[in-house]
Amino acid sequence: MSKKPTILLAAMVFSAFTGFASTAHAWDHPSHMTCAAIAFAEIERTHPDLIEKIGLVLLKHPDPSPFWVASGDARGKERARRMFIEGARWPDDNKWTIHDRPTWHTARWAIVETDASPETKALAAARKGMPAGQAIEALVLNYAMLSSSETNPTERASALSWILHLVGDIHQPLHVSDRFSKQFPAGNAAGTLEYVADPLGDSTIPLHMLWDSNSLRSQKLGDIDRNAQELVKKYPRSAFPELAAYSGPDVFEKWARESYKVAVDFAYGYGIETVTDPDPDQTPDTVVRKMVKFALEGISPVEEAPEVPVEYWEKLQDVAHRRITLAAYRLADLIIVAADQIASERALAGSVLNTIDQH
Repeated sequence: MSKKPTILLAAMVFSAFTGFASTAHAWDHPSHMTCAAIAFAEIERTHPDLIEKIGLVLLKHPDPSPFWVASGDARGKERARRMFIEGARWPDDNKWTIHDRPTWHTARWAIVETDASPETKALAAARKGMPAGQAIEALVLNYAMLSSSETNPTERASALSWILHLVGDIHQPLHVSDRFSKQFPAGNAAGTLEYVADPLGDSTIPLHMLWDSNSLRSQKLGDIDRNAQELVKKYPRSAFPELAAYSGPDVFEKWARESYKVAVDFAYGYGIETVTDPDPDQTPDTVVRKMVKFALEGISPVEEAPEVPVEYWEKLQDVAHRRITLAAYRLADLIIVAADQIASERALAGSVLNTIDQH
């Protein structure tokens, strides 16, 4: 196959997988749930008055069924907590529904390797330094809706869910990067086209999912809570000098760029070797079919892949756990600031109305 058809095929596959990369869990359910559990505990510790309000907001969610299921027979604070945790995973649970926003899950800047061809470099340069995916714009939009006193309850509940999810997403290094190289002339679709041996299983797994899944793969609340407590103990707020008061929507890109630096400095280095599907002549439809089969059934299109170096795996877990915990602290702070803004706006509106009445 000549170079141009190969690049064309890769571009077609990449286009098909832009959606796949956007909908791949970032982190996966356990990581998003852990992040939310930490954030909820932080809010309860510093602003317990918000807990009941959070529960009431989520009762107005436009897709209520998952929240009723998640809350089970719990009441009061525990009911609010379970709904809050469900809110963090809901944007991944609503795939292919009217609530799905496939392009919101990533903001992927290009990483161009030195072995990339001129055509590949031109393809990456065509992005003009902008990321693929609208995670940052979605955060700006949803935070504006969450923090406005004029937002109706249903919109606020949806915005809260997206904030819970997207703050986690942009703290995952492979959700803010695409690697362009000789092996991946049209990009690696956020690491979903690169495979390694799963350190926790007997199959192969995309590099993207290795980062998503890291060490916890249980969705049981008891396991989530234990994981959250362990992470907070290991990584207290004092472990993050980058934690700062919310200063405006520009911080969302700053947080994503932190993750991009991790992707550049570590995720695609440190001795990691990967493979892609060995069949170079398959059609894009075949590639997509294989990947969907992997996503739905866990059947990998790659039978063998390099083992993950022990040093890489250990560092990955430390980096991933730090990013999850940092995202959780930032989530808690965002929600508290949003609540304060709503209260201030309502207080100001009341003062204005009182002034009008007096005249």
